[in-house]
Amino acid sequence: MIINIHNYLLGDSSTSNDHHKLTLRKHIAEILGVAEGTVGSVVSDWYNRSDDTFTPHKVLGRPKFQPDENVSELLRTKILDANKKAEQLSTVILRQYLLEQGYNFSKWKLLRVLHRLGYYFGQGERRNILHESPNNVAYRCRYLRFRFANLEGKNDVPRRPEVFLDESYCHLHHTSRNTWVPHQGVVLAPGHGPLVVIFGAIIVFRNGSSNKLHGELVPNSVHIWDPTIKPPGNRGRKRNNADEWDNIPDVVKDANIMPNQVDYHGNFNAEIFEDLFSTLCKALYEKYGPVNIHMDGASYHKRRVENIPTSNTKKQEIIDWLNAHNIVFSDELRRPELLELVQMNKEKVTFACVKIAKQYEHEVSFTPPYHCELQPIEGIWSVVKGEVAHSGPHPNLLSVRNTLLNAFKKKITSQVIIGFWRRALKNAKEYLEFDDNAQLMDEDFDEYDNSDEDCVI
Repeated sequence: MIINIHNYLLGDSSTSNDHHKLTLRKHIAEILGVAEGTVGSVVSDWYNRSDDTFTPHKVLGRPKFQPDENVSELLRTKILDANKKAEQLSTVILRQYLLEQGYNFSKWKLLRVLHRLGYYFGQGERRNILHESPNNVAYRCRYLRFRFANLEGKNDVPRRPEVFLDESYCHLHHTSRNTWVPHQGVVLAPGHGPLVVIFGAIIVFRNGSSNKLHGELVPNSVHIWDPTIKPPGNRGRKRNNADEWDNIPDVVKDANIMPNQVDYHGNFNAEIFEDLFSTLCKALYEKYGPVNIHMDGASYHKRRVENIPTSNTKKQEIIDWLNAHNIVFSDELRRPELLELVQMNKEKVTFACVKIAKQYEHEVSFTPPYHCELQPIEGIWSVVKGEVAHSGPHPNLLSVRNTLLNAFKKKITSQVIIGFWRRALKNAKEYLEFDDNAQLMDEDFDEYDNSDEDCVI
């Protein structure tokens, strides 16, 4: 640029007298706003080389560090393997590992390498170690095929309405994780305390003949109760809050379950769930017709309609079960081999909830274990429980329950439900795209694993 201006002014015959009062170098410096010395250095260097090039500039500061390819591959393999095995990694461990491979790195040099390769030291996205097990990924593929078979068009409109049901809980002392603390201050957690149990379902469907989606809470599907509360007796004084809790389903009142304040799953059993589920299926059919129902793999969701032989079952009873289900086997098989046949064919015995749903022409599909990001209702729990956290502290569980009910009415709109539904669908599409190259774990799990979790997507 300087040379071009220099040549232009040098050959400009139309310059005024004022122009000739300035030296050429000073004039160029004024035009560009640079020092005269800079102009002189550039022009001098250009004349000296006499090949229309310049002397290469020296790179100021620390030169860019390019990690050795072998080191990059060693770190990548070590970090991925540790993540898969749920092993914690520190800089000290990585330095020792590289030293064993013949590479001696200082702490700061290693940190520069790690940052250059795109790694960071943090919590990351926490997942169960079985999330990417071969059986789980295979099960996820089957679930996603069922999920996408119900969608049509560019807008992913469901042919049949999609229902997502789940159970959750909320502690009396439920609070937000964020609070004001002094520098390096300690915040004590309140620990486990009294809780309410929540049951609910959301539905997403095509609104009329258009492709516009609509989402809502399934009418009368939300139930919230204190697992320790008992039905009012006929003797003695009437309990003060008896009227406020009188809409608890009878099956809950009569369950006689020992309340569990630590694991909310302990406040459910198959009898309670199937009673609530049967009522839900009937209401769904009457208002929406046949639907697809998605739920997780909690043990009380998966009670089979008949008992499956176990290791404690007598051999003759195992044989009778195999004959009853028309399973061919050799008379020479021993008891362990017969049990293996049972495990291979137990899917022939359906779950009670699937049988209930079929009575109303509904289809049931279980989300893969440890995949709460595929359940949009998990986001609904985060919204309503967030209202409890923001409005606390609460004097009792009745206050928590009323806050939750009010949040369901005012906060859970069609827009909110559709938003969580689309987010879960986006996660499903990402799994569908990358499952061919999924990083599989070595551990396996039962396809109908009873695991369940309560988290936020």
